[in-house]
Amino acid sequence: MIGTFYGVGVGPGDPELLTQKAVRVLGEVDWIFHPYDNPDGTSFSKRIIAPLGLPDSKFKSVHLTMSRDRSKDRQTYDVAADAIFSELRQGRSVAWITQGDPFFYSTFMYLYEQMRKRYPEVSIEVIPGVTSPSAASARAGVPISRLHEKVAVLPATYGLEALPGLLDEFATVFLMKVNRVFDQLLEILAGLPTPVQAIYMEKVGTAEERIVTDLETLKGENLPYFSLVLLRRHSDERDGV
Repeated sequence: MIGTFYGVGVGPGDPELLTQKAVRVLGEVDWIFHPYDNPDGTSFSKRIIAPLGLPDSKFKSVHLTMSRDRSKDRQTYDVAADAIFSELRQGRSVAWITQGDPFFYSTFMYLYEQMRKRYPEVSIEVIPGVTSPSAASARAGVPISRLHEKVAVLPATYGLEALPGLLDEFATVFLMKVNRVFDQLLEILAGLPTPVQAIYMEKVGTAEERIVTDLETLKGENLPYFSLVLLRRHSDERDGV
């Protein structure tokens, strides 16, 4: 009998935001695969679940470059899919852990597609996790949406020039992974005809969490990969308020 493959979202960084189902599944599976991109082999997703006290012998790491050119990562995913299926066909269960939610800008999605395509006989269960925008909104005390407001989420490195138009249409905009384009973002925000509330957040839910409301103080700084900016338009009649 072929084992079950799980995609498990472990949330943005706070272990207390792990769902009960995620905790149960991670305790029950035979193997936990996790991605890493640091030279020292550390994994943020593995660090999130460290308080669960799972044995190191249960983990298998997969190196990803996490660059915009994902060709090398796709090859790695193919190898990982084969390795996972090798365990599954022996009746073992396998989980792939990912920060946030498995279907929200995660490392799991390409692997999911490959498993569906190459091994359709495998049963796959996706366990949702708390996303970083949801956690960031809660930590900042800023509502995401109300009444008829619309919300947009986009990776900051793609199409940042479209931001002024988006802010005219959407009450709240989340810019994900702003580290590489932050100074460009500052220029765009400075040129807006109507100012918006802007909050920078990094490593939400961890001991290294930082929340900054004066974005200009971050200009020129080397910001981390796990960073986002929450932009909130001041409510008006367009939002039904």
